[in-house]
Amino acid sequence: MRFSHKSLATMSLAVLCSAAAISVPAAEVKLKAASFLPERAVFAKYFYRWVNSVNKDCAGDVKISVVGPAAIKSLEQWRALKDGVIDLHYGPPNYYKGAMVEGDITILANNSPAKQRANGAWAILNELHNKKLNAQYLTHLSDGVKFYLYTNKPAVNKRFDGFRLRSVPIYDGFFKTLGAQPLRMAPPALYTALERGAVDGYGWPLWGVGDFGWDKHTKYRHGPGFFSAVVNIIANLDKWKGLSDSQRQCLTDKSVWLESEFPNWRAAEDAAQNKVQDDAKIEYVDMGADFADKAHNLYWDIMTKANPEMTAKMKPLLLD
Repeated sequence: MRFSHKSLATMSLAVLCSAAAISVPAAEVKLKAASFLPERAVFAKYFYRWVNSVNKDCAGDVKISVVGPAAIKSLEQWRALKDGVIDLHYGPPNYYKGAMVEGDITILANNSPAKQRANGAWAILNELHNKKLNAQYLTHLSDGVKFYLYTNKPAVNKRFDGFRLRSVPIYDGFFKTLGAQPLRMAPPALYTALERGAVDGYGWPLWGVGDFGWDKHTKYRHGPGFFSAVVNIIANLDKWKGLSDSQRQCLTDKSVWLESEFPNWRAAEDAAQNKVQDDAKIEYVDMGADFADKAHNLYWDIMTKANPEMTAKMKPLLLD
């Protein structure tokens, strides 16, 4: 078969165009993220550190911009993620407990997110996020940052009978077993409540007590610490599926990197936060090992009632 010079030129151009189309990488994707706290907050700064690292190491593939609660209210961010209004969300899983009751089971873990990725717990959590939240579960931050019970007056025989404590659902039951009355209150309102004696204390992690000025009205921190102040990083599933292999791989690699880096960041932050409390003369009170055990056992029971099959699978993987 013979071809004219014009036909050969046309065929050559088509081949060159096809080759170019195959070799050109996907354009850098711009992802919009929402953080439940502003960058200045101690529980947000390590997420922003991760975002900066992603933007540096994934340049050409992924670029993330972040808005805070001033742009999208904290409790509405998970729904914005589910609906595709935002592409990434950094927030506590108990915020979307109404849509995914099992989401905060990792607060009970004894091991790290790296171990959970290796032993199969990550895969179970990711499947649940896929089905219930239209989300890809990347990883979480703040594992190992424990909660404590802070008060402005001493416990009596390790009891808090009659104490009014600012609380959240994850430890309402625990506080009630200690004799206290749990109260709902936004963090910004707690300072005034402590100042006026409207509350006797509050539950909160080790980090951030000084950020709100609560250290000025806090005298005791009761432990050992219970639960972990886990905050998840999740992606809209539709957006995730639309990314190139290279883009997904870079975000995955940076999630794994975060899991390896965070323990060192946590140790440094723990030391800084302990110093804040020491300088404020907040006295640590050791309530004995069963203090934290009681909190954990109560919440394992709640998880079991909510989803017995999933809890039975996850418990050995989180306590491994």
